[in-house]
Amino acid sequence: MRFDLAWNKEETNRFGTDEFIEYCRVIGAEPYICVNLGTGSLDEAIHWLEYCNSTGNTYYAKLRGKNGHPEPYRVKYWGIGNENYGEWQVGYKSAKEYAKVLREYARFMKVVDPNIKIIAVGADDPEWDLEVIKTAGKYIDYISNHQYLGSDNYYETVASVYWVEKRLKTLKSVIKIAQPLEEEKKRVEIALDEWNIWYRSTPENGLEENYALKDGLFAAGVFIVLHRLSQSVTMANLAQLVNVLGAIHTGKEGIYLTSIYRAFELFVNHTGEIILDTLVTSETYDIEGKGFLGQREFKLSNVPYLDASVSLNRNKDKLYIAAVNYHQQEDIECPISIEGFSPKKEGKVYELNGPSVMAINDFDNPERIKIKTRMIKNVGSRFNYNFPSHSCIIIELYSRV
Repeated sequence: MRFDLAWNKEETNRFGTDEFIEYCRVIGAEPYICVNLGTGSLDEAIHWLEYCNSTGNTYYAKLRGKNGHPEPYRVKYWGIGNENYGEWQVGYKSAKEYAKVLREYARFMKVVDPNIKIIAVGADDPEWDLEVIKTAGKYIDYISNHQYLGSDNYYETVASVYWVEKRLKTLKSVIKIAQPLEEEKKRVEIALDEWNIWYRSTPENGLEENYALKDGLFAAGVFIVLHRLSQSVTMANLAQLVNVLGAIHTGKEGIYLTSIYRAFELFVNHTGEIILDTLVTSETYDIEGKGFLGQREFKLSNVPYLDASVSLNRNKDKLYIAAVNYHQQEDIECPISIEGFSPKKEGKVYELNGPSVMAINDFDNPERIKIKTRMIKNVGSRFNYNFPSHSCIIIELYSRV
């Protein structure tokens, strides 16, 4: 979870630092604090870091204790600014200007706490990102990437999954060019720290998107992409969570969960920690589309109707096949071949689907889009499965060994 606020050394509680970190602890999330690079200063950033992590007898450690929290929070993730490439930001900078400031902040903040991880602002622009990594790469741990996509058109929305993949692969290549002598495991990693469907809502008319099934399939597709790129994209954060571009909607009527929430529920609970090599063969299509309030255009070739990732749990006794059938009308009968894992004959299937691709959950009908569960029999190292149209399926298999 990320937190973007200005620092006020006397009234930190008022600005929510303590509450935010405590909330993260309650729900099992890691806090990610983004320091103010607009109207803020290096002193403020260091003081904020001291407040959160210092163990010494310093002013800011004592202030934290005064606010009721004597033990350090040990906040690990620190972003240096947010979207500073954009003219809409206070403190807008060129890549060269930002990279120099970033290097200074990162160096001195790591003196205060060498254990923190620094996230640099990426612009989804190879020239910007290359300058930032060349100048400050030895002091940073991540570079960010933001992706907002979607439209009223079904295929434009689900195909934009592969625009996200294309942009992340481009950034991976930029990092390799900027750090050619570094071993892959020591290179700057990618933080997809803002991503979501966003195309209808604007600040003028409110920022609530009521996500349809198609948007949940987009989220499921992003998870499959992140599985493929898991060695380089090691952080990803949905923006946002509740109401404003929210996976969860609340109101006087109660609460309901959107299709994007359901995609999270499916992948969090029914995929494993070990990602396996997966080969998928599918019919494809070409498409031109738009995203992010119609401002982002893309052109894609060979977009698959069926995509999948396969994972194991840590004990290696459960195998998960996560697949999305993006075809709007047709089921896809697919032969599945597994190597290196001998499944029991019976498994379990979890299906995310709804009555149509434009179906939504709302307060009156909170279960139009939901996850259905059933058993599957006659499973083996080779078997067929019929993936329903516009669905995300996870097949959970159990080892015979």
